[in-house]
Amino acid sequence: MRKLAAVAASAAVLTAGLQAPAWAADPATDFEISWLGAKLHLTWKDNGEKNIVLAEYDGQSQPVLFTDVAAGEPNDIQRFSTLQASDKVRFVLRTVAADGSSVDTQSPWFDTRGPAAPVVQDANLLTNLTTTLTWIQSTVADTTPGDPLDLPTGGSVKAVVDLPGTATKSYPFAAGTTSATIPAQARPAAIKLIAVNEWGETAGPKTIRLGTLGAGITVPASAAYGNRLGIKSTLDLFTSEGREERASGIKVELQARAKSTDAWKTYGRYAGNTTAAFDTGIAALGNRQYRLFVPARKVASGNVIALTPASSTSAKSSVTLTKFVSAGFTPATATSGAVVKLTAKIQPAVTVKATLQYWDGKRWSNASAVTFTKGSALESGRAGGPPGVSSYRIAVPPISINGLYLNATQSAIFRITVR
Repeated sequence: MRKLAAVAASAAVLTAGLQAPAWAADPATDFEISWLGAKLHLTWKDNGEKNIVLAEYDGQSQPVLFTDVAAGEPNDIQRFSTLQASDKVRFVLRTVAADGSSVDTQSPWFDTRGPAAPVVQDANLLTNLTTTLTWIQSTVADTTPGDPLDLPTGGSVKAVVDLPGTATKSYPFAAGTTSATIPAQARPAAIKLIAVNEWGETAGPKTIRLGTLGAGITVPASAAYGNRLGIKSTLDLFTSEGREERASGIKVELQARAKSTDAWKTYGRYAGNTTAAFDTGIAALGNRQYRLFVPARKVASGNVIALTPASSTSAKSSVTLTKFVSAGFTPATATSGAVVKLTAKIQPAVTVKATLQYWDGKRWSNASAVTFTKGSALESGRAGGPPGVSSYRIAVPPISINGLYLNATQSAIFRITVR
């Protein structure tokens, strides 16, 4: 009889809902289920026998073991959930004695569905480096309304920020929230939206990456008026820590100003890349400071929205010199006393008084005034001095045009031979 009783007890453990024999143990009473923090909390009363707790899923033929409690142990279970996601499940409590098992004591039905994923609709990085987010979240149907494991909060959403290194930050939002502003973060960083309820967490499919887009610029120290100033620029894009992005078609602006107290103005727009230096040249029209400005950038691709704030290089200065189109004597070889003409053209085509200078063997000395009218000069004179080759140049003083200054400039050396 002892062996047969053991077999009967085993069958009772494995088969929920079978009618217990007349000699079975008394069923447990006051069976209650609730939450204790993040753990399931189950309590009941019995006569000190062994108990098993099964999880019965609606539509499944057999319940599964959730936990057991040895005879004499407290009837107080606190443990994290191992339940499957289900629309309808309940606990079945069975008391097991030496002479058989009790009839089952059942909890109310409850659901174990996690929250629906929040889906980001838009994200923007503001000038103060805060990030605005908007999202939508569908509703999971409550198939057991008012069950004892429903929380009054109804769940929530949190933004988890993965910062450089191993640090993270979390920002919770109340249930029903569909927009939020995340404070400025160290970059590069990644933001994920995660829905939370009593049964777990569900991450949204999209990631918002907050990156850095740095710029560099090289500016020639000087250039002749109207010539292209060969400015070269570079970009460095990081949206993940330690990994530089390869990207092209990045919008950049070349900005300039006459002096440090002036506002920056945009004079050229270009498409840059992160793989090589690229040209951002502009015509030299006067002494100016230059910088490369990179507007705030937003790129959405697949399940990633990458955001970088506006940035710029430091100011780099370049001076502009008067451009000599031509300068020289005609003829360049003449007998002493012969009439020769000095002709010269400059850009910009301004009216300015310049100076003809000659090399006396030790230094440049002034010979005579040269007047440029609308950029052209024509002077006549007689070849003089001892026979031989003499070197000359024209010195143009600083000039102003369209609110910009050009530095004092000397022409290339030109010569005349006197016989």
